[in-house]
Order: sequence, then structure tokens, then C-alpha cells
Amino acid sequence: MAKIQKKGKKGNAANFITRQQALKKLQISLADFRRLCILKGIYPREPRNKKKANKGSTAPATFYYTKDIQYLLHEPLLNKFREYKTFARKLNKVLHKGEYSTAKSLEDNHRPIYSLDHIVKERYPSFVDALRDMDDAISMLYLFSKMPTDSKIKAKMVKDCQRLIAEFQAYVAKSKSLRKVFFSIKGIYYQAEIKGQTITWIVPYQFAQDVPTDVDFRVMLTFLEFYTTLMGFVNFRLYNELNIAYPPKLDDTGNLNLGALPASMRNDGEDVAPETTLDEFKTVGNAAEGEEEAESEDVATLRKIQEHSQEVSSLQHLFSKCVFFLSRETPRYALEFMITSCGGQVSWDPTVGANPPYAEDDERITHQISDRPKVNNRVLSRAYVQPQWIADCINARKILRPSLYEPGNTLPPHLSPFVEAKEGDYVPEGIDEEDNAEGSGAEEEEEEEETGAAAEAENEEDEYERELKAEAAGVTFSEYQSPAEGKKSAKGKKRTATDVEEAERKEMAHVMMTNKQRKLYEKMKYSNQQKADEVAKLERKKKALKKAKN
Repeated sequence: MAKIQKKGKKGNAANFITRQQALKKLQISLADFRRLCILKGIYPREPRNKKKANKGSTAPATFYYTKDIQYLLHEPLLNKFREYKTFARKLNKVLHKGEYSTAKSLEDNHRPIYSLDHIVKERYPSFVDALRDMDDAISMLYLFSKMPTDSKIKAKMVKDCQRLIAEFQAYVAKSKSLRKVFFSIKGIYYQAEIKGQTITWIVPYQFAQDVPTDVDFRVMLTFLEFYTTLMGFVNFRLYNELNIAYPPKLDDTGNLNLGALPASMRNDGEDVAPETTLDEFKTVGNAAEGEEEAESEDVATLRKIQEHSQEVSSLQHLFSKCVFFLSRETPRYALEFMITSCGGQVSWDPTVGANPPYAEDDERITHQISDRPKVNNRVLSRAYVQPQWIADCINARKILRPSLYEPGNTLPPHLSPFVEAKEGDYVPEGIDEEDNAEGSGAEEEEEEEETGAAAEAENEEDEYERELKAEAAGVTFSEYQSPAEGKKSAKGKKRTATDVEEAERKEMAHVMMTNKQRKLYEKMKYSNQQKADEVAKLERKKKALKKAKN
């Protein structure tokens, strides 16, 4: 006789547990439970059948995996949380009695101290795993490094964030790992490549920050506590691989002096793999006979690697022959980082920062970055550009024409390097296209050709619609085709057999659709048409602006 299975001991009822049941099982408060879940990376789950998971109840509830809660039962932080509650009760009792000396002694000697090192090692077994998860960590550290201190955000926490991001930024600059830059409304987006992993983060502008009142800072500070520990591990590993003592020394302002780092950090692009010549690869590949296809694929892969390596190498030395000076109205914190990451030399106005490497009247300066409508007392031997020029050069992987970025001029479009344009999307003209379009009528001819192509496509669509209407009216295809056989399209082309076959195939596919597929197809056509109309509108606007400018 089979064993009778009890209700609630198998399936969703056994695999899931409600939050209230988890609190009862762990014997901790809701705040400590949330904090522990954030640190351990445990999140609520959505069962397929909530009623079965809740043992027949339809009351709203938050569910977790039972195995995750069992995993939390052995967490050492649970004992630390309980010890801290005991300590808080003792401290509160002493303070109510007015025994302040006893309270100070209790605070200094008996306050529970815990570490998150073991959690970082559990969640990230390898260094590459930690690098893959650095985007959110760096962005949050930059955010809190600009926040004002108050009762919620402690000064020590802000100072730790500033120190960690200064160390990481110094490593990226001196290892020349920066790949992309974009100025947005939210802040400055950066992307670096470290150990083969791309890391993208955002840096807020240095404006006065208003602390919002509708944000639960307890949750954010818990994330920040974990990210601070993680960032310390990552920085230690990066500096240790370069044989540099960690932590490095900071200057008087709390920032890392990029020019005062050891010589071992000033090498050029240690993250770039050594290049292998094509002849060497062919020598190795010819050793395996009878594998020509595999060898050709390997050769193509090697060529891609070499092209990427050459592109990265050119970016790392992009500003190696340039000497920059930053005017006092420009953001030094961003421009110095970009320039040094691409091998350039940079100095600044004394009002922006202490100890500039060279003065404004130095004859070595080739470019001066200014953000004013007009620059007086210019030096003829140097070029004057706006800050966007630095970011556009990095994204284009080459030195662009400084005359397009003169102070006071209308800047070229600043396109995001993180967005890949799809077919049919509106893409503003790049800088190279603008240069080629000046003083030539090639653009007008191109627009005429595009207009002709659009008219041809429209005529073909109209012809297809007429064919469908004729078929619905009972006219055979041969009767419809015979009077129109000699007719030509807008470009003087007859309908070929391939066109007729393609039209029939589309018609048959449309007829064979189900109602659900047909509705989805109509929605797709509508959305595509809206997108095309928006692109055409922007194209007309661009054309009108060019005519007005000319």
C-alpha cells in the first residue's frame, strides 16, 4: 500500500514560504530580515500557484524559497544582529539613568563589530564574477560620494565612498582602460574594459544635491554597505596585480594624485593582450592537417582580435601628443580623468585645484578647453575647444577637427556610443558627414534619389493593393495583368515574375494567419508606420534647418 502524502508537504506548499513564516523561523525583526536578504542576495519569488503555495489561503503574501530561508539559518550575521540588540538595550538603559561615562565606555569597548568579507567571497567565487557585477556598485558609490551628510548619511560613509572611487578611477586612468564616454542629462556615463569585462557606470554632475524625502535610505544604505566591502576587495586585487601597496596615499583634498602614482602604474595598457602576428598563427595552424575550415575560422577570429587590439592601442595613445589646459569653468574631475586615460598631459587653473603641473602660459600647451561664449587674449599656437570635443574624440577613436568645437559655436550632435542604430531609426549626421556636406550639392542629389526610391516603393505598394481589390472583385490574375502588361513603374521597370511570386507569397501568408497573428501583424505595421513617420518628420526638420542656415 502506497504511503499517504500529507497536504502541504510537497510541491509549491513545501517549496515556498511566506515572509511572516520566515520571520518566525529566523526569530528576527522585519528590518533585520530585509537587511540580511540584501546582503546575501536573496529576493522574493513568485510561485505559479499562489493559493497552493499559501496552503489554500488567498490572502496576499510575499513568498521566498524555503531552501533560501534554510540557508539563512546558518548565517553568522544572525548572532551579530542579536548581540547588537542586546547592546542597544544596555546602552539605552544606561543613558536613561544619566550615566554618560558608563555609556561611553560601553560604546567604545562592547559595541558588536561584524564584517561582510565572507559574504563577498560566497557571492563572488572568482574575481571575474565580481567585475561582472560592478556596474551598480560603482554607480551607487559615486552617487553617495556627492550626497550631503546628515543624521542618515554619515560623514565617514561619504568619505569612504570618495576614497574608493578615487582609487578605482586612478587605476582606470593609469591602466588606460577607458573605452566610451557620454554626457547625458543624468550625468556622465563611462565604460571601461578590465580583464576582458566591460564595466559601465554613471557619475553625477557636481551640483548641490537635495536629499529626497520619499526614499527609504535604510535599504539603500544596506546596499551601500555591501558595495563598499566589494569595492575594497576589487581595488585591492587590481592594485595587488600591479605590485602596488594598497591603500594608496591621498592628497590633502581627499583625492588621489594621478601624477604622483608609482612608475609601475604608468605603463601603457597592461590589460591589452599581446599581439600575435598572422604568420605565427598560420605556422601553428598548419600543424593540424585536414582542418582547413577550422583554420580559416581561427584566422578570422585572430584578425578580429588584432583589429580590436589595434583599436584599443590607438585609443590608449589618442592624446599622447597633446598637452591640455583646463579653464576654471570646465569640469576638471571629468576632463582630467578622460585625458589621462588616453595618454594626454593636463593642467588646470589654480582656482580649480592645487598644484597644477604647469601654468596657463606654458608654450607646450596644444589645446585649451574652455566653456565660455568667447575667449579673449588667445594664444595662436594652441587650439581652443569645448569639453564635448574630448568625449567625441574618445568615442570616434581619433582626433576630430577642433574648428568644429570652437567656444561659442553650435556643437555637432553628441551621439551616445552605447546605442546601436537599427534599421529605420533616425540617426543624426556624424561629424564626418557634416564636413563632406559643406559647400557641395551631393546631399541634394542623394535626397532626390531617396525620394525616387520612396516613390517607387509607394507605387509598388499601391499596385499590390490594387491586385488584392481586383481579386476580391472576382477578376482573375491574367485578366488583370493583360491590360497593365505594358505599363511601367515610376522608374520604367516592369513587374517581373519574381515580383509577382513574392506578392502571391505575401498574400498567401496573410490569408493563412490566425486572428491572433493577424491582429499582432496589424499592430506591428502600425508601430512601424508611426516610427517611419517620426523619422520622416525629423528628416524634414533637418532639411529645413539646413536651408535656413545656408
